[in-house]
Amino acid sequence: MHNVEIEDFYHHDFTTASEWEVFIARLEEIIHEWKLPHSKIEPGLKPGDFLNSTWQVKSEELNFANYPFLLKHFKLKTPDSDDVTDSSDASDEDPNTQSHIDILNITNDFVRIDQDHLEIARYYGIREFILLTLGKRISISDETRIKILVSSLTIASTNANCEVPALVQVQEPWQKYYLGISVGKGTMTHLDMVHLKKTPPHCRHLTGLLALFKQKIGEGSGVRLDPVMVSIRFTYGLRDWLMESSGFDFMKGRPVINNELGKLPFGAEVDPVSELQVYATWPQMSENIVVDSESFTDLEPQLATEWSARVRMAATPPSLLEEYLKGFLSLCSNQKSLVDILGDTYVDNDQMLSSAFNVVTESKIPTISKVMSRASYKKTNKNDGPIPDDVLMMMLYYLFPDADEQSKALYDENGSNVDEDLWKGIKTCALDSLVWRLAVVTAHCRQNLGGITAVAQIWHEFVQEMRYRWDESILIPGVGTGFPDSVRTCLLHQKLQMINCCIERKNRRNEFASKPLNVDSDLDSESEEEFFECEEDQVSIKEEQVHKKTKHLLWNKPTGRLSKHPSLRLFKTGDALYLPVTQDPVPKTEDQLEEDAQLMMQLGTDKQGSEMRARLMSASLLSDMESFKAANPGSELEDFIRWYSPRDWIEEEGTDEWGQINGHLSPRMKIPNNPWETTWNSAQPVPAHRQKRLFDDTKEAEKTIQFLACRRIGEVCQLLMPVLTHAALQTLAHHNQQAITQLPEIISGMTNKLQRATKSFHLQTHLYEDIISDISTIKVLLTQYNSLLSKFPGETEETVAFILKLMQGKEVFIPGGPRGPIGLKITEMFRNIQKATYMMDIPSSGSGMTGAGDEKQKTFPEPSSKEFILRAVTPRPSPTSTPQPQRLYVNLKRESIRLAGYFSDDTTFL
Repeated sequence: MHNVEIEDFYHHDFTTASEWEVFIARLEEIIHEWKLPHSKIEPGLKPGDFLNSTWQVKSEELNFANYPFLLKHFKLKTPDSDDVTDSSDASDEDPNTQSHIDILNITNDFVRIDQDHLEIARYYGIREFILLTLGKRISISDETRIKILVSSLTIASTNANCEVPALVQVQEPWQKYYLGISVGKGTMTHLDMVHLKKTPPHCRHLTGLLALFKQKIGEGSGVRLDPVMVSIRFTYGLRDWLMESSGFDFMKGRPVINNELGKLPFGAEVDPVSELQVYATWPQMSENIVVDSESFTDLEPQLATEWSARVRMAATPPSLLEEYLKGFLSLCSNQKSLVDILGDTYVDNDQMLSSAFNVVTESKIPTISKVMSRASYKKTNKNDGPIPDDVLMMMLYYLFPDADEQSKALYDENGSNVDEDLWKGIKTCALDSLVWRLAVVTAHCRQNLGGITAVAQIWHEFVQEMRYRWDESILIPGVGTGFPDSVRTCLLHQKLQMINCCIERKNRRNEFASKPLNVDSDLDSESEEEFFECEEDQVSIKEEQVHKKTKHLLWNKPTGRLSKHPSLRLFKTGDALYLPVTQDPVPKTEDQLEEDAQLMMQLGTDKQGSEMRARLMSASLLSDMESFKAANPGSELEDFIRWYSPRDWIEEEGTDEWGQINGHLSPRMKIPNNPWETTWNSAQPVPAHRQKRLFDDTKEAEKTIQFLACRRIGEVCQLLMPVLTHAALQTLAHHNQQAITQLPEIISGMTNKLQRATKSFHLQTHLYEDIISDISTIKVLLTQYNSLLSKFPGETEETVAFILKLMQGKEVFIPGGPRGPIGLKITEMFRNIQKATYMMDIPSSGSGMTGAGDEKQKTFPEPSSKEFILRAVTPRPSPTSTPQPQRLYVNLKRESIRLAGYFSDDTTFL
């Protein structure tokens, strides 16, 4: 019994796979699934392939020892990838794998790729590799675990006959530390890396690195090595810009000057270009022709074979235009009134309302000195606002330039460009009109002159000016005359047009009232007009005139005639039909039209509602009928219809006794007691100037000014936000478009959004946020372009092309190297920085320094990074081994050193 228990206790099934074996088997399975063992030799790499071609990435999850891992496959897809040779068809005697061929190719040395893990391509010079990394950001620093992972990849690659290099990421993730192997046809390659914080003294120069490389690849082989081929790159960073003009708008924190009032800021508060990196490169050359040791060096940047550059941009360079729009949009939801912001002593609406009655007896003839006589509207006890008086007066003169006889900022009253094709469909106002200027000036006030209080102050002053101009009958400039344009302009522009319309009508009425009234003047002039135009016998004409004069009684004399109709006569008397002087149509702004429409809908469809609707709509019709009757005594409804609504007069064959074509009223005019007939019967012969005004300009002007005065600060910003956004798009459209070739299409898209946003009374916040986001994206690119253009002046074709490539964030080849125009400009930049640093003159010719050892007189500072690539083909591990490619990448920085070695051994001839 005891023996049985011992047997059961020590029994173990050795056929069960361990967790490590399962892990290896899974690695091998994934390699087969990706078909990596059937690799093909692809054409040689071309310059720029690593950077410009597509890197294809596959990924698979797996677990080992309770750790999640990711196995990734990276492969460069080049345009020539289809023209490949199957490795199985190649000679079995050729031991070279794809990675052996790639590491000897110099066309993509030192390329920096901004993508995770693709720094491996720069470290080891390979176009395809497998990478095993932890799924979580956990470091693998234990040496035993590192060896287990590398061994797992080695076994899996060997079992699968996979020639693709396999690496594992170890140490801290920020170190970008990779180790691996590559198994080929009778070869074994070790991909090793060293990363140290402190650089050993013998590794600071090329001489020591060559000795290290030769010692590594020649160790124990006993073979004299051929000269090592070396590629070198030095990196120089430029962060401080010593230029006379930066090309930016630094408006924040300083007062706005006169020539900036009409402009929105274009630029950034800080330079969007944070650093210019210049790369001095010496492509592959023999170690025998270059010396770089502690005591002497041939590696001066001005003697480099090639120059290239790259810029680092600020992560989020602040845009002034974006700040203007975002800040203004945030005020649109503010519900504070002007009294809440400025105080009762500053804003007194009662005094503003009563001021209309204080000028009844004053002269209506204004002078230019009166325009700016604003003292009567300023309170003696008013609090000083945040805007200084001199700046405030400058703004008011800019908004109302007609008050200054010497003003150079007059409006172009005849140059309305609201229908310009680029902006057609946006309901704002004409470019550089009063509302346009007011929106831009208000934005300056919010951003630079006191925030919300400054906005309230400038709006209060603006409303006071509107009151003053109405009282003094002075037209508002930069708005235009005529009816409010409710189709193409914003509500604020319509309100100002309404005030102008009221001023025009008041002036016209005052002029008419000042003329002497002659009751018989119309009749006498009309009789003389008939006499001279008629060609019949003079006696009969005189008889007709006597008859006409006697038939019109004193109370029924024609008046308010405009002109005689060329053909129509009255049906009843046969007298000529005269066109009457009628009241002008009633102007309405868009909000009033909407109120009228809502009122009509609220009246309903019942009889009482229909009658009320007809009465409201017939006010203008009644006025025109009374004017027609006054101008044409004895006229009938048919006479009025023929003139007023020709479509309701249906002609017939034949003529009447006066020689006119016969006809009759349309069916809708024959309906008993229809509105037209009822209104005609109730109309009295009253000329237009004696009728009750359809449009009370005094009342309407007071309503409009009160509308402006009672706006809350958020409502003020809502009135101006469409115009300010329009001005921002205009600012973008008129700047250099070379930075963004598709800028017109992008602006067209933002224009469509603004069109939708301006069609509604209510603020479409989400649309404005989208527009601001688009503007921010464009502004970043444009400010980057302007920054680079200021650093490389002269918009030549070569310079512009160079700048546009730099903006893509990639390394750009400098035409002509250090001796080209761009290279000379860069050299001058570094020389100026060195002068400023050491406060001494630096020679502009020669090798860049006056003495070999005088560091202070160098044109260029010490490089921020030194990169070396050493290549050799030598037999390893013994003289009888097949020659294998060897490669060492070295990156020397001031605070660290990195070495990445690709060392191959022959596993057949040891």
